[in-house]
Amino acid sequence: MKLRCLIKGTLIYHPPCLKPVEHSLAADEATTFMEVLSKSPQFKVLTILAQRPQEELTKTEIAQRAGIGRTTLYRVWNDLEKMKAVAPSRHVGAVTLYRMNSQSPVVQSFLNITRSLTTVTDAVARIEQLRKLQDSAKSEFGEATPPGPSVLVKLLRANAISPETARTRGELQFSSLEGEGLKGLMNAGLVFENGGSLYLSQLGNQTAQGAAKIWSSDSSQSVDQAISTARVALNLINQEIRKLKGQVK
Repeated sequence: MKLRCLIKGTLIYHPPCLKPVEHSLAADEATTFMEVLSKSPQFKVLTILAQRPQEELTKTEIAQRAGIGRTTLYRVWNDLEKMKAVAPSRHVGAVTLYRMNSQSPVVQSFLNITRSLTTVTDAVARIEQLRKLQDSAKSEFGEATPPGPSVLVKLLRANAISPETARTRGELQFSSLEGEGLKGLMNAGLVFENGGSLYLSQLGNQTAQGAAKIWSSDSSQSVDQAISTARVALNLINQEIRKLKGQVK
């Protein structure tokens, strides 16, 4: 899996990346540990069991789903039992069914790591989406907010989204360029006028939200929030790996 590493607010490729922004030595150690662990049959078994923690499986089914041979599974089974990662759930005739033991400290660390990894990848996807929107729009229109989107964002921030919350031109303080662009927005059905006051149509509201993501300060805040979320998750991963290293030999 290829993650992006968040360092000083910049996204760079680093496969696989589990480095928090600080404590780089510990992070290097954690990354090495995860690289080794992720290749192990034990890790593959835990991954399969974690997808459906309550599902009961035979050893044959576990081996098949984990993509390992029965011989390999039997070789590592003692390790899984010593870690109390798996536990028998019931017997059906001569066959024993197993499932993940959610009370195991090893399993709890493993689940915390997978949840944090999901948080990181979601945050990175959010950042990339915003970056692409910004780059696409700014390459076409430049850094300055065009008059049309600027009008829409002002109406959105003023909560002028219905006839009841409409705002006058004076309240919105349009520039001359924004005032010139207003007519086109009204002709396009993005802005409606009611008794001299303006408000966004439903389509205008959606368009304004998109414009805000690209040009307003909310966009930078959203990126910063996503970066902060990813940093926290990366640090949590590092902490769980330290615990896991003490539990798994």
